[in-house]
Amino acid sequence: MLKNKKTILGVAIVALLIGVFVWIFLISSDEIAEDPTQPKENLVSFEGSTITEEQAGKLAWSVTAEQIKVNPKTKEVYLTNMEGTFYDGEKTLVVTAPRGYMTGDHSKFQLAGGVKGTNGADVELTTEAIAFDNKTKKLTSETPFTFTNQEATVTGDKLEADTVLNIVTAHGHAKLVRK
Repeated sequence: MLKNKKTILGVAIVALLIGVFVWIFLISSDEIAEDPTQPKENLVSFEGSTITEEQAGKLAWSVTAEQIKVNPKTKEVYLTNMEGTFYDGEKTLVVTAPRGYMTGDHSKFQLAGGVKGTNGADVELTTEAIAFDNKTKKLTSETPFTFTNQEATVTGDKLEADTVLNIVTAHGHAKLVRK
């Protein structure tokens, strides 16, 4: 009788351990957040390429990356170690990021992994991730940011700006420090 109880206890412990491992596996696979800047499916790769777009005969933006991967079915573009330049008349904004993603119709960009932007003179922007809407010509960040120019430093939880940071709007815990 004692031997039978030990066998039942051993089987119960093994079943419990298997259940715990299965539960941990299922929970951990659900927690992985999908990063839109990370490639999916079979892709075509290009090394050291540039993508540009013109509007009204003028360069609107250009993106150069160490590696560009394109999904031939969806035309989605994934960028590694990228540099993007936005143009507005004589003004430019250069942004760099470790990762980037562009929709197949080039209507939206997402840059991630620590984004830095500068106009080459007195404007600097840092944030974890930023998005560009090619239809509205707006930059937005849903992550905390720091914007600095010759007059002030602005920090906040979210950002909305034009493509060359002439107009910057801070949202959520915004703080302005004049120099």
